[in-house]
Amino acid sequence: CLVHGAPAATEGELRDLLFKDSTRNKTFVVKRMRRGVKEAWLTYRVLSSAAPTPWGNCSLVLVTMGTGRSHQIRVQFASRKHPLVGDHKYGARDEHTAPMLYSCCITFFLGGKAQTFSSLPDWANLP
Repeated sequence: CLVHGAPAATEGELRDLLFKDSTRNKTFVVKRMRRGVKEAWLTYRVLSSAAPTPWGNCSLVLVTMGTGRSHQIRVQFASRKHPLVGDHKYGARDEHTAPMLYSCCITFFLGGKAQTFSSLPDWANLP
């Protein structure tokens, strides 16, 4: 994903409690467990930090999912003041029309054998 600014650490783990408000179709980080709240975690590594782009200084971040919660990547980075470029729902104030989020690698098992496919979008070629 492409996020605004640069995370404080170049790699790490994000763990949060997330609540999905279905009436507003939005997910929020919350502080305590209650009905409807689920734990979410992911690991990340900054591939290119605070590179100048048409949308300001941004960082290219590789994310590995630990859980698969609704809007998880978007919410967890936005809650730390690093919304995804183009993600106006979760705080981006740029002119890009869609969140800069791309599934670059997927692994699944077929016939008992692991199959992995990977590809990067053109916008991932930052300096």
